[in-house]
Amino acid sequence: MPNLKNPVAPQELLAVAAALKVGIFDALYQKPATIDELARDLSLDRRALWTVKEALVDLGYLTESDVLKLTPESIDLFYNEESENYLGYAIIHTFNVIKSWTGLPEVLKSGHPLPRERDKQDIKGFMAAMKRSAKEVVTELEQICLAGLPREPKVLDIGGGPLNFARPFARAGAVVTVQDVPEVCSVMEKTLLPGEKIKFVPGDFTKGIVAGEFDLIFLGNICHIYGPKENKILFKRVFDSLVKGGRIAILDFVRGISPRAALFGINMLVNTETGGTWTMDEYTSWLKEAGFCDIELHNLSVRQIITASKEN
Repeated sequence: MPNLKNPVAPQELLAVAAALKVGIFDALYQKPATIDELARDLSLDRRALWTVKEALVDLGYLTESDVLKLTPESIDLFYNEESENYLGYAIIHTFNVIKSWTGLPEVLKSGHPLPRERDKQDIKGFMAAMKRSAKEVVTELEQICLAGLPREPKVLDIGGGPLNFARPFARAGAVVTVQDVPEVCSVMEKTLLPGEKIKFVPGDFTKGIVAGEFDLIFLGNICHIYGPKENKILFKRVFDSLVKGGRIAILDFVRGISPRAALFGINMLVNTETGGTWTMDEYTSWLKEAGFCDIELHNLSVRQIITASKEN
């Protein structure tokens, strides 16, 4: 029986994620196939494919008679977004995180993450993981971020390419600008629906953010990627692009409050040069230095939202 939500061992997760990454599940979702057809169509080594296939059958992800087929449980896990067990491509992100963590002994000696090249599957996995985590907080987050703002607030969503928060903001009446790296913008801009009040502006926000007079600038899962120096610079740029009375909203794991913050700090250690998780005192200091006032913490249990205002 597939057990990815609470794997009995990491080997199961790694085997399943590898199969998803090389296209085995996608190919069988399109049509059942023999092992020889899969090996040919996906350019896989037959012996290696046979060995992994045997485990996937034994674990309940595949069935085999004349051809290999996905089990109903696999379809729910990877393709049925309405299923309570749905994980989709988010598992590839978990796979990549585990790979990064295996380099922790070297990182402890050097202080730097190991080199890693991302492919299209990695980007797809990351975006799927962000979508899953956003669902946990989006309703409450929207209410906190937009409370008291004008009827059609101008919102800048920094690093918001996956549209996990931009879309709820737009549905609530906001006019949303999304700034993200060009490769994400080019993919996600094509997914916009007719009439959606969202526009993309490609750009590296570590070098500058969109100039304008925004009512809200949202930083969702951004600050943990960078250290104090980078976050101070970013907060000052945000301050300068807000209208008087405008708001910054930061969604992240706050160290000392979130039960996940300490371990997540290691995740940033093995994946970034300066990232980590930061305390409320640190956020407060950086925000005050940038000129913000009315700093508040909103606890969503696992993650937190910090809001602050640009004085009228």
